[in-house]
Amino acid sequence: MPSRNIKCEEAKRAIAFPGFHSDDLLEIALTDPCTLNEMNLPRAEQDRIKRKYRTLAFMGDALIDTILADYLYGTGREFEREELDDYRKAIADRLSLTDFAIELGLPDFSSSWNRKNRKPPEEEFGTWGEMFEAVVGVLFLDADRDFDKVAQWLCDRFLRAAVEAYEDDEDYELDDDEDPTLVTSEDYAEMMGLSESDGVSFT
Repeated sequence: MPSRNIKCEEAKRAIAFPGFHSDDLLEIALTDPCTLNEMNLPRAEQDRIKRKYRTLAFMGDALIDTILADYLYGTGREFEREELDDYRKAIADRLSLTDFAIELGLPDFSSSWNRKNRKPPEEEFGTWGEMFEAVVGVLFLDADRDFDKVAQWLCDRFLRAAVEAYEDDEDYELDDDEDPTLVTSEDYAEMMGLSESDGVSFT
């Protein structure tokens, strides 16, 4: 695979995912799509990289939402649907994922790290939030689709602290009133295809 000016080894050290070995996929995830036209690659190869990148980001987006929901479920609390949406909007939107990407150092490892006239990462949340999603997708494939392994990494590195920060915000309030839109433990388990016969406790 032709060089794309990606700092793969530095990225692997920063990501620190146990047993990581999918360098080729990581290089795709760290390819800023806006740099593809500047590379000495055939059009067909550019299109292939772009398709794989978008697929990895799509997968990562779904994983992040699911891992966040699973983490919140594990707290034992019960949430209204609107409240769950608020968590997702505050923690898993592109702007927040851009913060994660910057914290992880992705802009410094990607194919555009030395691009002239590149905007500050904070101003391109669409680019870096999507790249973070793509990296999460790579980790899932690298782990042979081991959801728990990826969830552990994501929670340890980002989600747990993000949830705590969101809940510590002065505008955050827990509403214990009953509501017809309340998502209970039983509701969540049903959505995940679980039941008491699977050894799941609803108390």
